[in-house]
Amino acid sequence: MSKIEPYTFYIDGMTCISCSKTLESYLREKLGNRINEFHVDVTTADPKKAIINLVVDQENDDQYEVWAEVKGYIDELFSCREYGYQPIKEEPSEEVQEENQQTNKLEKAKSFFTSHWFLGGVGCVSGLAVLILCLATSGLPLAVMSSLAAFSTLLTLILGANSYYDAWLKLTKAKTLTMDSLFALSTASILVVSIASLFVPWLPMMFEAGLLIYGFRHIGIAIEDTIKEKIGTAKFQDRAPKTVRKKTGQGFDEIKLDKINVDDVIIVYPGETIPLDGICEDESLIYKTIDTGAILPQYFPPQTEVLAGMRLADNEKPLAIRVTKTKSESYLARLDKAIEISALEKAPIEIKTGQLLTYFIPAVIALAVASGVIIGIFFPAAVAIQCAVSVLVSACPCTLGLITPLAVKTGMHKAAEHGVQFKSAKTLQQAEQIDTVIFDLNGTLTTGVPSVKELYLFEESNLSKTEFLSYCAALEKQSSHPIGKAIYSYANQFNIEDVEADFLDHSHHSGISGKIINKDYVIGSMTVMQEKGMKIPLKFKQPNLQAGDQIVYVARNNIAIGFLVITDPLRDDAYCTIRALKAMGKEICLCTGADEETAHRYAQALGIKTVYANCIASSLQRKENHHSKTSYINALKQKGRKVAMIGDAGNDTPAITASDLGIAVVSDGSDILTQQAAGIVIHNGALLSIASAFAVSKQTVSNINQNLVMSLIYNLGSILVSGGLLVAIGLTLNPVIGVALMIFQACMILMNVYRFKQQPLEHLQLEKKQYQEASSPRESSHAKMNTYKSEYSKDSLCEQEPPHIKPVKTSAPSFWNYCMPKGASTEEEEKEELLLFGNRKDESILNSANCSSKC
Repeated sequence: MSKIEPYTFYIDGMTCISCSKTLESYLREKLGNRINEFHVDVTTADPKKAIINLVVDQENDDQYEVWAEVKGYIDELFSCREYGYQPIKEEPSEEVQEENQQTNKLEKAKSFFTSHWFLGGVGCVSGLAVLILCLATSGLPLAVMSSLAAFSTLLTLILGANSYYDAWLKLTKAKTLTMDSLFALSTASILVVSIASLFVPWLPMMFEAGLLIYGFRHIGIAIEDTIKEKIGTAKFQDRAPKTVRKKTGQGFDEIKLDKINVDDVIIVYPGETIPLDGICEDESLIYKTIDTGAILPQYFPPQTEVLAGMRLADNEKPLAIRVTKTKSESYLARLDKAIEISALEKAPIEIKTGQLLTYFIPAVIALAVASGVIIGIFFPAAVAIQCAVSVLVSACPCTLGLITPLAVKTGMHKAAEHGVQFKSAKTLQQAEQIDTVIFDLNGTLTTGVPSVKELYLFEESNLSKTEFLSYCAALEKQSSHPIGKAIYSYANQFNIEDVEADFLDHSHHSGISGKIINKDYVIGSMTVMQEKGMKIPLKFKQPNLQAGDQIVYVARNNIAIGFLVITDPLRDDAYCTIRALKAMGKEICLCTGADEETAHRYAQALGIKTVYANCIASSLQRKENHHSKTSYINALKQKGRKVAMIGDAGNDTPAITASDLGIAVVSDGSDILTQQAAGIVIHNGALLSIASAFAVSKQTVSNINQNLVMSLIYNLGSILVSGGLLVAIGLTLNPVIGVALMIFQACMILMNVYRFKQQPLEHLQLEKKQYQEASSPRESSHAKMNTYKSEYSKDSLCEQEPPHIKPVKTSAPSFWNYCMPKGASTEEEEKEELLLFGNRKDESILNSANCSSKC
């Protein structure tokens, strides 16, 4: 029985996706269809991590033997580390460090003399010395010139040894040309022509050019490595401290992070990064930037979950945290794993760049030859040779091959910092093309935790409140729907009777029916009542409803006997998200199973104009007068729209699958199948991260396009200029200048990636600005926190009117003031008290069922 198994290799000697493509082609030639997926992270320093998914025989293939076979093929082109190698190892003990001290000195000395900085310096200094010597003296004896030629030739071969070896290896083994091929061919031509010039006077002598070319080449690589390090593609786990303070009976001990176990208590000081997931034992202000992208601290009450990577605010007291996840299972570790998996599927633009590189280097060699031949017809051979060599060394395929992987990895990390997980590089590129965004309602735009706000009985019911709720509880006892659970939870607050319901029918998505004491009962929306022919009393006058409210009717024997007002409040950042997406030019739609009236009430509050209500999950569910979410999505796609579907529950899975881009919002009650079907996962339930996903995608694709355009224009211009464009006016481009221009282009492109990494997200900057404008300068953040805690403590809440009598703001209020549409009715005191804090003081206290029992 065969299965797909991932194998990890650490490889030295690779520089860009051209090398990666060469290795992939060679392995596919040797292993055939056994390779399922192939990925090498070329953005890091050596050794580069390669993940190869292989189809293996589960019964007959030994894991190590398969790994060793693949390693053998890799070693034919590059250098692969031994089995079990890990780039990050434990620090050796003091005894081992003393034993290895002398060895370490030798290794440091060896690494210095083989570094690109040292080799580049040797090449440049010796090249300049040879150039000055040749210019300052003339008519040197043949013996002196021969010695100078021998020295220059030998040193050039030493400086380019790896380049010559790799070029020959790739050509003979993989039948491919690389950037090393260009440098080897150009410098070999220089050496041959220069040696021949000792005997043929009309040939140019360019011994210094070979030295300077490899000198600049090594310096260019060193500069590129430095800039790559600045770009910062380090793992998220590197942000956590190596040692932590573990709480003991006598105080705390400093121990290594990987020695911390579940239920250990650690101490985090102000301004420090929280190293592990856990439960905070005290209240505090914490930055959730790693989880939600929020740029302001939020209030965390005691016994609230915190994640690794969050940061304790400055000027706070030390915080004790009870650990719930070890280092290997922490939130930071999960982020690193998700990014590693997402990189396996390449972005379409990266695939096209790889195809371009296949033809790029042969085209450069062909142009160099053509340039030499054409210039040689009209000008001296020395000029023709110089132009041909300049074309070879001025082209920059390596940088062209790094543009997409560097930008994609930077974008993946940037997205993860704002609570967004892209499933693949393809999805990262695809998000930028979306022009229509469809939102599910309940659980996505709303909190998904509904509660009963009010209850009304019609005179025709002849029931007491207790009897009415007893029948409701009997019908909803086994319900899995959030509204059904809310009704059952609310009913159990009272001294209800134990009543059993028979013949329950859960088939309708907006209601439930059954038989109680030989009478037919139905609970559901107005749509359900109309479909089942239920009559509503003529004197019924609907109460004033807010955006989070909807009416659920209760009918008996075809006549409505009462109704419940259910509130499912909007998420705190719902309006902010819609506003940000509109600013990006996205068309927003609401697609929900709720009735028309409820859907339009939510849509009006959020400023959404296009509403699809009474939607069933899939077109396979055939119901009269209902449309499926998938049918609306397919209709939009047929009009040429690029559609993203955002949902959280299992019934959103068909729509997410049908869309061009699915986005799953993970929250309480969200479905794992929805997350698996989606291309983007928002783990924190913060809707503003959806806007961040589109913003990061746009920045990533923009950065790739900018660098590709710059690179292609540079390469085209340098080839034309080097190939003899300036010869017509009497100028020739020295090959050394071509190398210098190539280094400049590589640095310019890498610095543009670094700029992208530091580039802020516009919508978050706007929210920060509005937050600061709305904040009162009269109070400090700690004063506001004290006000919040004193006025919204458990005791003061219980003294107020129960929350099921009046609307309750159960959503996080961090964006409440400036996210609400103009004209929204909130009291000024609530604004000042709720402005600072993005986390509920205690959800259970604000929940209607729990609060009434506590009070």
